[in-house]
Amino acid sequence: MLTVRGTSSARLRCWLLLGSAMLGSPALAQGVSPVPDAASAPAEDIVVTGSRIARKDLTSSSPLVAIAPSALKTNASVTLDDTLTRLPQVTPSYGSGSNDTSTGGTTTVALRGLGAQRTLVLLNGRRLTAGTYTGAVDLNMIPTALIESIEVITGGASAAYGSDAIAGVINFRLKKNFEGVQLDGQTGITSRGDGFTSSLSLTAGGNFADDRGNAVLSVDYAKRRGVSNRSRAFSRISRPSGALPFGVYVPSALNLPAAGAVDGVFAGYGVAPGSVGPNSNLSFNANGSLFAPTSGINYDGSGQDIVRLGNGVFYNSTGVSGLTIPLERFGLFGRAEYEVADDINVYAEGGYQHFTSSLVFGPGFNTLTVPTTNPFIPDDLRTVLASRPNPNASFSVLRRYADVGQRTADFTTNSYRLLAGVTGRIEAIDGTFDVFASRGEQTVDRRDHNGVNLTTLSALINAADGGASQCAGGYDPFALNGGAACATLLRSTTIRNTKFKQNYVEANVQGRLFSWWAGDVRFALGADRRSDSYDFQPDTGVRTGQILGIEGVGVPAVNGSVTVKEVFGELLVPILRDLPLVKAFDVTLGYRYSDYDLSGGVDAYRIEGDWRVIDALRIRGGFSRAVRAPNVSELFTPQSPLTPIIGAPGAPGQGDPCDVRSAYRTGANAAQVRALCLAQGVPGQIIDSYTFNNTQLVDGGITGGNPKLKPESANTYTIGAVLTPRLPSSILSNLSLSVDYYSIDLKKAIGAIPGAAIVQQCYNLGGANAGYATDNVYCSAIGRSDQTGQINRLESFNVNLGRIKTSGIDVSLGGTIRLGDDAGAIDLSGTVNWTEKYAVTNFPGARPMDLAGSIGSSAGSNAGTPAAFPEWRAQANLTYRNGPFQVGVQYRYIDKMIDVSAIGIPNSTAIGTPAYHYVDLNTQLKIDERLTFRLGVTNLTDKQPPVYTSFYQSNTYPGVYDVLGRSFYAGATVKF
Repeated sequence: MLTVRGTSSARLRCWLLLGSAMLGSPALAQGVSPVPDAASAPAEDIVVTGSRIARKDLTSSSPLVAIAPSALKTNASVTLDDTLTRLPQVTPSYGSGSNDTSTGGTTTVALRGLGAQRTLVLLNGRRLTAGTYTGAVDLNMIPTALIESIEVITGGASAAYGSDAIAGVINFRLKKNFEGVQLDGQTGITSRGDGFTSSLSLTAGGNFADDRGNAVLSVDYAKRRGVSNRSRAFSRISRPSGALPFGVYVPSALNLPAAGAVDGVFAGYGVAPGSVGPNSNLSFNANGSLFAPTSGINYDGSGQDIVRLGNGVFYNSTGVSGLTIPLERFGLFGRAEYEVADDINVYAEGGYQHFTSSLVFGPGFNTLTVPTTNPFIPDDLRTVLASRPNPNASFSVLRRYADVGQRTADFTTNSYRLLAGVTGRIEAIDGTFDVFASRGEQTVDRRDHNGVNLTTLSALINAADGGASQCAGGYDPFALNGGAACATLLRSTTIRNTKFKQNYVEANVQGRLFSWWAGDVRFALGADRRSDSYDFQPDTGVRTGQILGIEGVGVPAVNGSVTVKEVFGELLVPILRDLPLVKAFDVTLGYRYSDYDLSGGVDAYRIEGDWRVIDALRIRGGFSRAVRAPNVSELFTPQSPLTPIIGAPGAPGQGDPCDVRSAYRTGANAAQVRALCLAQGVPGQIIDSYTFNNTQLVDGGITGGNPKLKPESANTYTIGAVLTPRLPSSILSNLSLSVDYYSIDLKKAIGAIPGAAIVQQCYNLGGANAGYATDNVYCSAIGRSDQTGQINRLESFNVNLGRIKTSGIDVSLGGTIRLGDDAGAIDLSGTVNWTEKYAVTNFPGARPMDLAGSIGSSAGSNAGTPAAFPEWRAQANLTYRNGPFQVGVQYRYIDKMIDVSAIGIPNSTAIGTPAYHYVDLNTQLKIDERLTFRLGVTNLTDKQPPVYTSFYQSNTYPGVYDVLGRSFYAGATVKF
């Protein structure tokens, strides 16, 4: 996006977006756009995103994408991510489909698939306060009604902006010198009558003091209703779990019941001897009889949300969860600027955002230790227990507390940002200065409901009367409803509060250093100081771990801060001018030194070249060294539970590798896997019959921050060409074509390896542990119970990992076809991305895994987040406009992808995703200068998302794919 000084800013921005600012599509202007060439451009100060130097033209040496504000009004979404993720360079992070306690309604995006924490988000070229645990900015903080344009620059930009700009920058530029009153409203709904959205904004502004000052105030409101997984066929059954609401007896390998006793009990049900083994898990029908959940033998079909998959009996654990989550947001933003003297302005701005959101999860579950004195033990189970070598020993029951209720998490987020400064012009150097200070804060209040008080639960389970003296009827852990009175006693709410703060001050100056034969040598210099802090305060129930909620172990209070002092400089040197095949050749140099109080000093720098061969052809390229220091969340986030999804046994890379049904135990290396399982703790008595009937780990997983983290760094190379021919024909105009190659090499990447990836790599998926050694770096993070064989320890902390290398090509095309004086015009634009590779090396010396062309819950192993890496992504836009009327169509393409667990696995049965095509329609009618109507259809063909093996949420990947189906929207803008 462009920052333009002076009253002609609107005119210059119009030039920037001309030819591609179409209703329903982003205006794509990579580097150059159909603007006047440098010789005839207006003599105004222009600062292009990615640079600190004002110049007389609109060119950029880095690939640049500009998005017109009209694009924000071409879908039913009330958050910015749905517009941004349509660009092939942008990948989703957290948004409307993130039913995740780490998000709570926040909205983030990422560039190049490198994670939101490596994408720097700016407002008017200045930093914002972190709003998520990853340190990323929450896009809900942006006042959407005042957005003038959005610019996206990909590649390292740390020399210009500092830490976090590893993958690039998204810069939101707000309208300046706004005059008048504008009211905008929009509503949307799906073809199924759900997913209702609405938004309303009111903006008023004007000049004062004989036009020496301007003030603007904008108020906006938005609401999104949630949609449940149960509302769509593809997500109705999601994450089936072996933790059942009537409990599951898990026998100890050190105290197994006698086979004859098990056969005898099941013989009473008419089941043949040997059908259910002594080490089989057992669950309970409503009449107290036993059944085998793994095989479904003797199950009577009772219980709500119970599903049969194959022969097994499972609980539909996330059927109640949100396919999209509800959101209600209120925002307020104001800005004032005043010219106190010639060429000196003071300014101030402030913003406030308040939003609420709710998440829904299945009832909590854990493993109980039950004494044999419990009065509710079913008679048939007592018979089985009595046959054990130690018949009086306590035993384990895995139980889901459906009687306590579905777990919910309510989030209330409040954020504010205040900024004030002074800016002015320095005629002696044809330059400007800017000095400002800002303070921002985001507070998240989270309340979890329907947790289980473990202290009370233990008292009930161990009471001789089963808890009857504590609550009416006592608590029966072997029944679907353990007891209404006791469930009320167990039910608990926990509270946790998270606060992010930022204090920031900066001074900069830019202008002409001197002039020589090729033009002005220009410079920029500046210094800043930034302090970011993180404070997490849980209540007693969370700290002690006595409340089994969405997280089931103690999470301590923690706080910390990071302070950095920086100096930076930039130099624009024109080398050649007006020579044969060298219309102009410029070099830009940039450097930044950052001194972190925790990480020490780091350097970021860049060199870029811009060669205008002729007026119609430019060649550009450069190298940048970008650095990102660990943020306060990565350093200080408290240890918290981790229950990773590992999938169901069957396909390679899925399920517990020690499960006898898994591909690990049936493949060519089954003997080595068996030996490793034994070495890790699976008891020999059950090694050849061990099964794990859950798709996610239950106990012992833990993740958290690491105060010993070091900065990560990335080397980025780009080279490309921009073609803007001036065609003699009046029919085709504003034609532009850009082609850019990029390569990013990230080292010492900060992140946590996902739990599923740790399990897979320990058991040599992709050759990560060829010797099947217990001291392998992945296996060292895993521990198993010596009684049940199940994983009861899995550590996934933030560390400096190995390396991420990604490269590819971006192609962008735009133009206008003029049909005649009265026939209107057709605007065309499109952009294509080809991902050559996305190679991840988790640890130095480890084998890299190329994720290009893959999708899966562990595909973002560099950051512990889900990701998708299609080899090809494309977006094309066509708009016909004639006078006050416009109609447009947008086409989006996502290439086919294999499941991440299939990488390096010949003949893998893991399910990937096919190629996807989306078509959207939009139209606009401008009644007069004051009133404009718009309406449109998203996902015209009602394309349903794919279901794949290593899915993120709802059996698919919300954000990459449209999960709601066909939807409609209508809106209007009124100006006074």
